[in-house]
Amino acid sequence: MSTQVLKRKLSAAAFLRKSRLIVGLDIAANMARTPGNDPRAEKDRLEKEALRIISATAEYAVAFKFNHQLVLPLGVFDRIPVLIQKIHDNGLAAIMDAKINDIGNTNAQIARYYFDAGFDAVIANPMVGWEGGLDSVFEAARKRQRGVITLCYMSHPAANEGYGLNVATDEKMKTHEPLYAIFARRAKAWNADGVIVGATYPDKIREVKKILGEDVPIISPGVGAQGGSAKEAIAAGASYVIAVRSIVEAPDPAAAAKALVAETR
Repeated sequence: MSTQVLKRKLSAAAFLRKSRLIVGLDIAANMARTPGNDPRAEKDRLEKEALRIISATAEYAVAFKFNHQLVLPLGVFDRIPVLIQKIHDNGLAAIMDAKINDIGNTNAQIARYYFDAGFDAVIANPMVGWEGGLDSVFEAARKRQRGVITLCYMSHPAANEGYGLNVATDEKMKTHEPLYAIFARRAKAWNADGVIVGATYPDKIREVKKILGEDVPIISPGVGAQGGSAKEAIAAGASYVIAVRSIVEAPDPAAAAKALVAETR
């Protein structure tokens, strides 16, 4: 089980900064090996741009989220630790959006790599279950005093095709409930540091909040470019919101982050 270290870190940062904002570092890469394209120059550009975003928005953020399109070109033990150190220097957490979703041994190795690189938490998919699935990820997090966030209901338009499926819970009683409700109960039972519920679905945030109460924070991506409202997500029960393109693609990332923080107060 998780020790909810990340939960406490996010809560402390939120109190100090009066913010609920997590900034996503989903910076576009162009690594195509075409004549005249120097991959090293592209890595330099990505690293420089990520550092610029971190520096500009750190005073408004409670954490930063990484995804594969930044980690893959920069390298988990190459340039990514430089970015993580910059985040830690600001007293904030670095979250890896790995969506871990394999068998236990593989999941454990994935988690260990990210934790050893300096990440404070990983995001994982509860679909694989506990025994031989995510038990090893939570164990790795516990040993290293790190966190695990689990998916519950994603922010994209087709989320209902998976997370909204109705699942039989008792064949004799003919009862059923949506998969996202089951995932919320798993997060609570596993003592996860947070669950992902898209800001684009405030009704789902409200439903999940009724299950979780104050035990597990709701973290809502999809704010801004995807159409989600930070204000509505927080009002529905989200503890934190994740914004990406509306900040990293803004002419003034600091101003964009500041405006989103104002929505969450």
